[in-house]
Amino acid sequence: MKILSGKEVAENLKKDLILRIKKLERSPSCVLLLNAQDSSSLHYVKSQMKLASSLGIQCKIIEIDEKNVFYKDEIYRLNEKEDVDGILITRPLCGKIKEKEILEILSPFKDLDAINPFSMGKIFMSDSDFFAPATAEAVILMLEYYKVDMDYKNALVVGRSVSVGKPSAMLLLDKNATVTIAHSHTKSLKTLLKNADIIVAAVGKAEFLDTADMNENAVVIDCGIHYLEDRIVGDVKITKDIQMCSKVPGGVGPITSMLLMKHVVDCYEKKYGR
Repeated sequence: MKILSGKEVAENLKKDLILRIKKLERSPSCVLLLNAQDSSSLHYVKSQMKLASSLGIQCKIIEIDEKNVFYKDEIYRLNEKEDVDGILITRPLCGKIKEKEILEILSPFKDLDAINPFSMGKIFMSDSDFFAPATAEAVILMLEYYKVDMDYKNALVVGRSVSVGKPSAMLLLDKNATVTIAHSHTKSLKTLLKNADIIVAAVGKAEFLDTADMNENAVVIDCGIHYLEDRIVGDVKITKDIQMCSKVPGGVGPITSMLLMKHVVDCYEKKYGR
């Protein structure tokens, strides 16, 4: 079984980004709105800060907690700031903050993970002028890098989130795959797994899927990451060899992080007509 790593894909993206950034009149900049109560979000933004610094991208963290009644005001302010090119809202949001209301006011021209309704609509319209959520985009880049032909293939997306499952399905459709969306409540899941050529695991449950239920020629992109007491696992449990399966960690994760930085540069270039 071939194990797919995202490191080389991310490195190729990084080389291109560095060249693009050198041509800009100023350093691109982004703001990460952090749920200060979520430890995993804190770890994530620290890694993004480190990556941004290595690329020459200015990155600032603003901590938000459920006592901060000015969350919306902060987003409106950042939407208007000329020197802020991109905004990333880490999730989950704090308990008393309504995610839908927050995402709706985020400018689609600064939304680094393309999760506001405008950006999602553009994905459904196959509008290439707008980027997709980074993890969904990483799925396609991983498949393309390892020369997995998506044309005519049966693709199964297990997961229906707005940031991974649904946009991954739309991007696979654009590659001429025949796409089925399943989830944790799908009754015939094992049958669907057995008949799928490409499987995107994005259900958000540790080792929820088992390669024993897949056909031997299946290609699996595992978008899950779960920190257990003794190990880190994805959404897929490998008990039988299949054709290809992405690593966890080290699969789509590095690509997703690099794509978020690419989206900062994309936002800058769109704003100034580059």
